[in-house]
Amino acid sequence: MSERILIVEDEAITALDLKYSLEDLGYEVIDTVDTGQDAIDVAAEKVPDVVLMDIKLKGDMEGIEAAEVISELRIPVIYLTANTDTDTFEKSNVKESYAFVSKPYDINKLDKTLKITINRAKLEENKLNDASGFK
Repeated sequence: MSERILIVEDEAITALDLKYSLEDLGYEVIDTVDTGQDAIDVAAEKVPDVVLMDIKLKGDMEGIEAAEVISELRIPVIYLTANTDTDTFEKSNVKESYAFVSKPYDINKLDKTLKITINRAKLEENKLNDASGFK
């Protein structure tokens, strides 16, 4: 089974390019959305293995706010953004995030980041299950 990715990106061309690049690498892109609320709704319904989250989105909610809610669902979030200033980085690093990748991205580096993130999330889930007695 391939890893399932949700792309949250307000630029349609960027989202489509990213979708095709990830599919070429063997990932399953379950959806692409452009608002924070859509990201939360899709993440809750389809439970991806990881969410690639832009910080600037359409609508009233920015990516950092949406990521906070999605993280509560125990779904890892990787920020993929052109907003690389220190203030944005500090805001995105307040809540649990797994990585911060700058645009333009290198697909091979993003692939490695995804693999590390998915593996780390699985290990953390296993630890939680072991601690609570679930298998």
